[in-house]
Amino acid sequence: MSERVQLDDIQHELVRQLQRDARTSNRELATRVGLAPSSTSARVKDLEDRGVITGYRAEVNLDALGRHLEAMVFVRLAVQGPGTVEHFLTEVSSWPETVAVHLLSGVEDALVHVAVPDVQWLRNTVIVRIAAMPEVTDERTSIVFESVRSPTIEPLS
Repeated sequence: MSERVQLDDIQHELVRQLQRDARTSNRELATRVGLAPSSTSARVKDLEDRGVITGYRAEVNLDALGRHLEAMVFVRLAVQGPGTVEHFLTEVSSWPETVAVHLLSGVEDALVHVAVPDVQWLRNTVIVRIAAMPEVTDERTSIVFESVRSPTIEPLS
């Protein structure tokens, strides 16, 4: 676990602004936070160097890519040794239908978020691929009807 990084108000605002729109120009970002562009650029670089900002990505519309059905697949593994867990995570995360894989504590060992074109594809993903893996002893699937995601991660007091 990494150590918490202390941020001042301007750094928090830079992070907030970049989470809302990572394509904001440095000049616009500087205007929004009230700094010179050179200072803004240096502060953003510092946030990247300290691991607060870990990357920039494009949000995609899954429907536009033909991924009309999302599901969460809860998985129990037979053996939870490092080799088994790593193999499962590596294998499942490499599939094109996988959005994310989370290692869990509790009853289930992993949560696999998938986005697929239809129910038949979901069936094949769950039964033919996941359930057939030798390290998997059980799976439970829930279809996602709707997702709401916070656009920004705010600092905790």
